[in-house]
Amino acid sequence: KQWYQRRVREFSDVVLQHQIQVRPFNAEKTANMRTLNPTDIDQLITISGMVIRSSNIIPEMTEAFFLCYVCQKTHTVEIDRGRIAEPAVCPNCETRHSMSIVHNRCVF
Repeated sequence: KQWYQRRVREFSDVVLQHQIQVRPFNAEKTANMRTLNPTDIDQLITISGMVIRSSNIIPEMTEAFFLCYVCQKTHTVEIDRGRIAEPAVCPNCETRHSMSIVHNRCVF
């Protein structure tokens, strides 16, 4: 372990010219897609099968960030079961329908 920590410190500022790809084999855990559990998160496992379709991962929003166009007051709303409770009235200036979501300030 000490050897590894020394090497990490020694090569921490090295910039690679190309991307490194790793293809592990003979992993200890093998599972089917249907038998995966939350305990398998952050574990290296192998899955046997054929890829039929793939798509991008869509992050799930946990907290929405709103900005009032009238008074510039901000307001955050926690997401409940995937539903965003968009404020109809600004809590500061009480203007109706003036709140707009700011996507890059939301928490995912």
